[in-house]
Amino acid sequence: MKKIFSQNKKNIQFLIIGLGLIGGSIAKKLSKNNYEVLAIDKSKKIFEMAKKAKVIRGGQEKIDSKKKLFVILALPPKDLLKVFQEFPKFLDTSEFITDCSSVKGDIYKLVKKYNLSSKFILSHPIAGSENSGFINSKANLFKDRISTISKLPGNSSRSLNACKELWDELGATSIVLDYKLHDKIFSLTSHLPHIVAFSLISLFSKRKISQYKNFIGGGLKDFTRIAESDPVMWENIFSLNRKNLLKDINELQNEIDNFKKYISNDDATKLLSHLKKIKKTKKSLNQ
Repeated sequence: MKKIFSQNKKNIQFLIIGLGLIGGSIAKKLSKNNYEVLAIDKSKKIFEMAKKAKVIRGGQEKIDSKKKLFVILALPPKDLLKVFQEFPKFLDTSEFITDCSSVKGDIYKLVKKYNLSSKFILSHPIAGSENSGFINSKANLFKDRISTISKLPGNSSRSLNACKELWDELGATSIVLDYKLHDKIFSLTSHLPHIVAFSLISLFSKRKISQYKNFIGGGLKDFTRIAESDPVMWENIFSLNRKNLLKDINELQNEIDNFKKYISNDDATKLLSHLKKIKKTKKSLNQ
């Protein structure tokens, strides 16, 4: 596969819209690899911090029409959807566009609406953290991680190759995943676990926390770590992936009801059998 970026560094620019954990980490890695990185962020303080650290060269005023522009959207999902109206010029004149969102369905609709299918590749790096923001970003965030790429009707082979090369440049391995299947899978593997963690901490908020605080072990801390995640980001994700998520919530509720039934009936045999099946399933996930 012919290299698009690395053999042409002087003639391309990356424009990153959003300098949070993901956008900031992309900017740090690309600038470290000697690419020209520009950015747009609603926080002037964050923008200036990135510029002072030489993570970015500047903002949209530095865009050179003689160079090829590659746009990366690294925003909370609902803010990302607004980009299509707020920055149409950059999207229209760019050579390639990708996103980093955990929900794809609504983005795909806008990609079709604005006739960007040939150059907009849906992608999602599996590298999030409860520690959000530019201050927590790091150049090696994507090293040995996975990024999904969702091939859409009309995607050019050049844009697909550019997306794969981008994530390779950032240290990640790309896996192709249908965008509908993406939203279904991540509802169960990411979005639902956040619902569970948030719910458990919400339960603590209704108790006298001082009674429990000294008895919180490593298991609970590990399990609920993600409840410290950005509320705005997760409101966006829950809202935009609600169809898949509501289905998974209902199925989880059924699982909890099974436990409730076995415990209420003091049915040790069925409870033990159920726990053994779950342990076996968990081991298969580890393989």
